Amino acid sequence: MKKIVVMLLVTFAMLSLVACGDSFEQGMKDAMNDTSQADRETEEESQEPETESTEPEEPAEQEPETAADQESQEEPAAVEYDNLQAVFLALNENTTPDELEKLISESELFYTAEEYNSSSGKTVSYNIAYTEGAAAQKYAEAGDHLTVDFGGDGKDEFMYAQYVNEKDVSYSALLYDHGTWYDFRDANAEDYGGYYAVDSISGKGGITVKYSNGNETETGYIPCTSGEEAIQKIMERISE
Repeated sequence: MKKIVVMLLVTFAMLSLVACGDSFEQGMKDAMNDTSQADRETEEESQEPETESTEPEEPAEQEPETAADQESQEEPAAVEYDNLQAVFLALNENTTPDELEKLISESELFYTAEEYNSSSGKTVSYNIAYTEGAAAQKYAEAGDHLTVDFGGDGKDEFMYAQYVNEKDVSYSALLYDHGTWYDFRDANAEDYGGYYAVDSISGKGGITVKYSNGNETETGYIPCTSGEEAIQKIMERISE
């Protein structure tokens, strides 16, 4: 009986050891499987592509404008012209003697007007200045002055006007429309109407006037886009 019991105990112990061995081996296999799975997931995560940020970049901050920047953007100061220059700038090819005399009166200037015979027919010439002496037609005193000539049958057609500054009488501003004025003629081959800065001493540096007979002559008549430009050239010449 004791032998039987001993044999049963031995058999039970052996079965228990076998069962424990199977459980341990299965546990090891499960653990190894879990580790391999974790390694694969880690590797897959490391291989995921990096996504670029879609957030918009903030614009760079702009420095506030300084007082110097604001001043540089402001329009240049308007040029101030004296009364005689202002009358010259107010003239055009349609100005009449009556309109000119009104400008003279409003500007508180002096003038004389005389009729002359010329190759263009009878003309009326105005001499305008700040003083009576400088406005004389003959033996005029020194001073800034403006001459304006009218022609035509009624002697009311604007022909030309010349502004002269006493600081340099050799350099003047001219508004020419038609008629005989030194190298300009009624026989001009082209229309030379417009503004000029006239260098009467050198007689060079300007346009070459061509005539209908084929002749031509070099002049000191420098074309200008406006009366303001012509006067500006005079003032620059004086300040040199």
